[in-house]
Amino acid sequence: MQFTPRDFDEVRKQGFRPQVVGCFVNEGKILFVFKKAHELWQFPQGGINNHETLDQAFRREMTEELGAIFMAGVNKEINVFYEDQMEFPSVKQGNIGLQTDAGEEVFMKGKKYFFVVVAADQTLVELAETEFDEYRWTNFNQSLALADTIYQTGKQRITIKALGLLKEDGYVS
Repeated sequence: MQFTPRDFDEVRKQGFRPQVVGCFVNEGKILFVFKKAHELWQFPQGGINNHETLDQAFRREMTEELGAIFMAGVNKEINVFYEDQMEFPSVKQGNIGLQTDAGEEVFMKGKKYFFVVVAADQTLVELAETEFDEYRWTNFNQSLALADTIYQTGKQRITIKALGLLKEDGYVS
């Protein structure tokens, strides 16, 4: 399915910040990254900016997150396989810089995630080019173990769901 900037603007109007999540697969394994400051293993991800297509957001965010060297070895074809959203606890909701494409302020309730699966031809991630402290290529069981350590319950739920779908579709073994 193709997503247009208008689709993402509708997501914003509903109070959700659209996010692209990169699920990079190589020979039955999937990439997880770790940020020591947050003590968090997760898939690389980032916000979809106003007026941006999914492909533009994916390429920009994943290059910021994983570096140009890694992204040069990534298949050009991306596939959205899962969408989900999570609402923040009410104390974390509010006017946090979320705007529609027309510039109207939006009360942010949470985030909507667009999970993209893409083949990676290489497995080396140059950590010096990234925002992360560590990375791992993991099989399904190792991935579930890392997902179990995610302390944000909403993010943990959707990560485990995404892993299950990737396993069902034969991307992860």
